[in-house]
Amino acid sequence: MKVDSGFGRKRARIEMIALIDVVFLLLVFFIYAMLSMTVFRGLELKLPGAEGSIQRDAIVVILDRDNRLTAEDRAMEPDRLVSWAIAEHTRTDLPVLIRGDREADFGVALELLAALQEAGLEAVSFQVESPSGGVSAERPSETP
Repeated sequence: MKVDSGFGRKRARIEMIALIDVVFLLLVFFIYAMLSMTVFRGLELKLPGAEGSIQRDAIVVILDRDNRLTAEDRAMEPDRLVSWAIAEHTRTDLPVLIRGDREADFGVALELLAALQEAGLEAVSFQVESPSGGVSAERPSETP
């Protein structure tokens, strides 16, 4: 009696799972090798930190998430706010502190900063959140 084991009918086959693993590892290796050979061009800068002392006495200008400017609990237009800040700074000699919402447009804050500097105010700073969770003010910006 002849017993058929089925060995003769089966063809040789390549196991794809092991092959896919090897190809994936080669792909990852070459991607990392390419990234390590990439030359990053740019200027090396030392950016200012956001830590500092809490600014207690200041002329406070608030920029909310809808890009509205508020000072002394009154909404003001940018040109009116600049003239108000100049008058307050002249009277009290306090620096101007801009408190901006995280979702406010950065351009509006920069336009306000530029307008204040063009008007002659050099003691203008942004209020930021320090890494420890407290609120601090950056060093006043200086016009070159």
